[in-house]
Amino acid sequence: MRKCLLYLSVVCLCTNCVTQKKYDELLGNYLTSEIKNKFLNQSFDSLKAVCATDNETLSARISKLKGDSTDLSALIETMKKEMDEQIDKYSKSQQEYLKKLKDAGDKNQKSNADLLQMQLDLETQKIALQQKEADLKKANSDLLAREAKITELQKLLSEQKMKSEALRDAIKKALTDFSAGELSVYIKNGKVYVSMSDKLLFKSGSTVVESKGVDALGKLSDVIRKNTDIEVNVEGHTDNVPYASNGGLIKDNWDLSLMRSSSVLHILTDKYKVSPKQIIGSGRGENFPVETNSTAEGRGRNRRTEIILSPKIDKLLDLLGE
Repeated sequence: MRKCLLYLSVVCLCTNCVTQKKYDELLGNYLTSEIKNKFLNQSFDSLKAVCATDNETLSARISKLKGDSTDLSALIETMKKEMDEQIDKYSKSQQEYLKKLKDAGDKNQKSNADLLQMQLDLETQKIALQQKEADLKKANSDLLAREAKITELQKLLSEQKMKSEALRDAIKKALTDFSAGELSVYIKNGKVYVSMSDKLLFKSGSTVVESKGVDALGKLSDVIRKNTDIEVNVEGHTDNVPYASNGGLIKDNWDLSLMRSSSVLHILTDKYKVSPKQIIGSGRGENFPVETNSTAEGRGRNRRTEIILSPKIDKLLDLLGE
């Protein structure tokens, strides 16, 4: 990149195409754009981490809902038993009251007082029975609502899984011309990963995508354009060998991964017309290796660009939020 800028500078100055002031202004605008891009991608990493955590805990929360439903069912059975006992007690008390009322008549004041107390006791039991009935009705309603929510969550998770698998299969079919050493396609945490090696995309230390890599991105873009409801993140990764900076725009491996991600992003959006609204680029540097960096083979696998396709989980999050 630095050589390219230097070459353009010499040509422009020698041929008087632009003034030095105009050149400085263009260069300044370019650097400002790169800085903003890096800041935006770092902000996206934080947001993505939150979304990934939400996505990974969905199954755990469904399991908890199932456990809660089991406990609620047991509680309902206990409440039903208690209610039957309450009804039986109320019925016996009422029969006793009627019997004493029949036997006592108006014989004396004491009998009347006893009857009045029994009547009060019956009213108290009746109120308690009505409350028990209301509690049982509410518990049944809660159980039905919980079971309906679990069913809906399972349906959405199943749909998301099927969609991810279909997306993975479509991508594999589109990229059959490329070897396993050049790229791999797999599902992780409900997302489809397309991991492209630097052998396919870039020469050592370069941020310019090779022609074969451009062709692979074109085939991948055909699938992305047909799935407008997915989100796409282009992640650049490096090994842990320090980048040999020569004073240009790229200072270290983080800058290199970010610039490579940006190059892939622009090819997808500018050349192949993937919607910019569904795609974002980020640089991860050497911080997320998939293999050890102690071997040449491991470092080679760590130098990669991952294109992550995520089905939207808005409905799932909304349902859990309820």
